[in-house]
Amino acid sequence: MKENVTTRRLLACGAAAGPLFVIVILVGGALQPEYRPIRQAASELALGSTGWIQITNFLVCGSLFVAFALGIRRALRPRSAAWIAATLTGLFGVALIASGLFITDVAGQARHTWHGTAHNAAGSVVFLSLPLLTFTWALHSARRRSWIWAMTSAIAGVTMLLLIQGLAVSEYRGLYQRLTIGLGWTWITAFALHLRRTTPTHPSEAADHQHVITRTFRRGG
Repeated sequence: MKENVTTRRLLACGAAAGPLFVIVILVGGALQPEYRPIRQAASELALGSTGWIQITNFLVCGSLFVAFALGIRRALRPRSAAWIAATLTGLFGVALIASGLFITDVAGQARHTWHGTAHNAAGSVVFLSLPLLTFTWALHSARRRSWIWAMTSAIAGVTMLLLIQGLAVSEYRGLYQRLTIGLGWTWITAFALHLRRTTPTHPSEAADHQHVITRTFRRGG
């Protein structure tokens, strides 16, 4: 029973991290009147006198996603996709933590600092690992004929990859980033809730766990 409770708590971390991250971005933006969310990335909230709020947001939410990765590994074992999904989620969380540790440069400045370069590298990992996770789950779901999860996960992954292109080429990178975050974080929240719902609470349910998941997949999730 204790093991199942721990797994569910770890999965709850993944469900909480997405909404928390978005809420803090909204609050942080409201506290910086000069900040332009349509044109500026969320990382730029880490600059200035209230920058500690976004830095903390990166660190806390990244840690929650790392905990979620541990929950995925426990919830899906010994399924073949478990270690891939857990690894990608863990990488996603670690990259968010790194985004908080290494502060971004001011947009448009000619000189790039080492910590700004490190931040950009971490950001690339964040926005690539999440689509890869959706594709992993789409394939996993398709193999088990969970067509709703397969289609929605694949569509989410493709859409995120398309939106990411706007982060580098458009002056409205803030808008493109927020659309990517909104879609990606919504998907991973739903994913976490799905895993938590199909993870048994009590030992008496453990024997039926695989049957519950199988029926869930066949119904489409």
